[in-house]
Amino acid sequence: MSSSRDHLDQTKELKQRITEMKRKKNRLQNEAKRRASWEQRKARTKRLIETGALAEKYFGLEQLSVAEREKVFQTFSAFVKGNMKKG
Repeated sequence: MSSSRDHLDQTKELKQRITEMKRKKNRLQNEAKRRASWEQRKARTKRLIETGALAEKYFGLEQLSVAEREKVFQTFSAFVKGNMKKG
């Protein structure tokens, strides 16, 4: 009888450990996703800042409103996109 009881206790303990390990795995996966997302946002922010700095440097956009800046970009958009595909 006690052998059967020991086996049941071991089985229960193993199931608990499996459940805990699954939770830990999910936690680690979520953390990895958050970290990857944060890294992507960080890289995008850096890229946007650099692009904005270059746009101001070469086009002198500092004094323009957002609508005026958008008009400048619209004007050159087709040219830039067309040349990027060739390059």
